[in-house]
Amino acid sequence: MKHEEMRPRRNLANNQLHHDWVEVRKAPFNASPAQSRKHCILCVDDEITGTRIRGEVLEEHGYSVALYHSPLAVLRCDFSLFDLAVVDFQMPGLNGRELFLRMRALGVRFPIVLLTGAVDALSYEDRILFARCLDKGRPIQHLLETIAEFLDLNQTPDCGT
Repeated sequence: MKHEEMRPRRNLANNQLHHDWVEVRKAPFNASPAQSRKHCILCVDDEITGTRIRGEVLEEHGYSVALYHSPLAVLRCDFSLFDLAVVDFQMPGLNGRELFLRMRALGVRFPIVLLTGAVDALSYEDRILFARCLDKGRPIQHLLETIAEFLDLNQTPDCGT
């Protein structure tokens, strides 16, 4: 059974309701609470259908997932809830590089994986920012293996490769 909730984000500082929609997905009911919290993934991509499918696959593998379709909305979220982010590069408002830099400026220290349809078109300077750069055209198993590598507590991620 899948649990999905669509809800607007509320700015707790001034109690304003934002109209950027966020999809909050929780790990399947058979996942332990510790696993659900330990493996919480932030996905940012303006391509709604593909992002939803990706979120469903991640849930099937026991992860909690929050899907954002607006990179600007992500900057208002509570980053302490996440252990890893998967972001697209070409998005309206902010591209993946700009989002990465703003997230780091806000204190985000978890790995940020770039998942894009144009890895080869990225500059070296853009590629080295991210923990990994993956092509959307590759099988989903490649993304799952990358996520597992970064979330394995026995390994120290080698950022920038």
